[in-house]
Amino acid sequence: MSPQGRGGWYEPRRRIAVEGGVVVPKPGKVTDPEALALIEAAAIETRPAILSRGRTYARAGQVIGVTADSDGFTGRIQGSDRRPYEVRLTRHMISGSDRIHADCTCPYTCDYDWCKHAAALTYVAAFLIDTQPATRAVWLAEEPAPEVDPLTEDDLAVLVGPAATRTFAQRVNDSEHLLPWPGPRN
Repeated sequence: MSPQGRGGWYEPRRRIAVEGGVVVPKPGKVTDPEALALIEAAAIETRPAILSRGRTYARAGQVIGVTADSDGFTGRIQGSDRRPYEVRLTRHMISGSDRIHADCTCPYTCDYDWCKHAAALTYVAAFLIDTQPATRAVWLAEEPAPEVDPLTEDDLAVLVGPAATRTFAQRVNDSEHLLPWPGPRN
């Protein structure tokens, strides 16, 4: 820290408010195991006070322009600088286990532990993994589920038509796959 401002210490500027950022209503409240692992990685890599600031950024919508690929997440986080900081979360295999590495263009730089911008992107990424199956598939480098075309009116008519025009008793009498009752009825 540079000795400036009151009391001889650097005084941080307030963050610049953003419109249209990704708002996470309850950062950290996820159920998907992969999303939980991402948040746990952030908890290991940084201090609780910084995680708290990251949660505040995620809740306030300071994260903009999030993209996901098989290598990780990239996002821009609006902090106190007039230009948003670029943050990247990547997965690395170290000693047989996945580790998450963060890079940020802020002065804190994530060299020793993660900055609040990396923590904010982590909460947003965990939220996206938890709520969007396609994002989860990209993060895990899996094939996303194929898109299914919605049923047309003709499809629905075929499905509903025969059952609606015949009674249950008629369908039972016409069935060839019914087995005889195994014993006397009471």
